[in-house]
Amino acid sequence: MKRRRWEVRLVGQGGQGLALAGIILAEAAVRDGKNAVMNHTYGAQKRGGPSQADVVISGEEIDYPKVLDADLLVIFSEAAFDEYHHQLGSRGFLIFDNSQIKRALTECDRVIPIPFADISQQATGSSLSANMVALGFVAELTKLVSHRSLVRAVSKHSPKGSLQANQTALEKGIQRAQSIEDRHDRNH
Repeated sequence: MKRRRWEVRLVGQGGQGLALAGIILAEAAVRDGKNAVMNHTYGAQKRGGPSQADVVISGEEIDYPKVLDADLLVIFSEAAFDEYHHQLGSRGFLIFDNSQIKRALTECDRVIPIPFADISQQATGSSLSANMVALGFVAELTKLVSHRSLVRAVSKHSPKGSLQANQTALEKGIQRAQSIEDRHDRNH
């Protein structure tokens, strides 16, 4: 998936670790020699309010640091889906946590339901690392950042006591993307 500029928007609710995921994605891009900028907005509540992390990644200078039409929209909650699904660019990809969003959406090459919270729960015993599952999935699917840079950024930014769970969740996300890529290759 080659593009000069990628606009990635992660949306959900406070407490889902979207800012952390955005920071890690942006840092991994910088480690790979790309330009990146990350913005985060959230509601006044500590947990449960709306949360959004935007990451712009480019091999060139970034002339505007905000997401206009998301190339990649990753949605973690039903309320976020209602508010943000229309902000997907015309050639963009919609990836949503179907363990949290119970909608009947047609799966196709551009709409991908993945149970991030369920995968995290099975891999780590907690759904708190669903953001890392999503990050691994997105990185592997798009090849936006290298595996090495992503792992280093996760190591640097994981809160105390959560590094092992975050690494495990990240690897599970990467594996899920690889299984989708393998299935896609066999069908074409």
